[in-house]
Amino acid sequence: MLLKPLTPSPAKVTDCHAGKGVLWCQELLGDYAKTAGGIKFIHDNRLEPGASIGEHRHDQDEELYVILSGRGTMRIDGTEQPVGPGDMCLTRVGHSHDLVNRGGEPMHFLVICANP
Repeated sequence: MLLKPLTPSPAKVTDCHAGKGVLWCQELLGDYAKTAGGIKFIHDNRLEPGASIGEHRHDQDEELYVILSGRGTMRIDGTEQPVGPGDMCLTRVGHSHDLVNRGGEPMHFLVICANP
């Protein structure tokens, strides 16, 4: 099955989850009303240098971040780790996370959100 982006160009998101700065988000797949198990959405994101996605908790779904380029820090449940190309960060149900771009270029990553 061939998937085409739901949004033809990235949307500008400011201060995502009470973070700071600009996130560019292109929605590749979206089924936000989904309650059964499986993928709810896939986003292709670029986080500007110095920008962040604020800490937020996942009470009913899980998210997998796949870092494609750029460098930053991901914090899951208060534990901070450096992240870069090839890293994957999984936040399970009942846990929280945030992301900060600490590099000098946009951080490019995919976000895959699913119901367990």
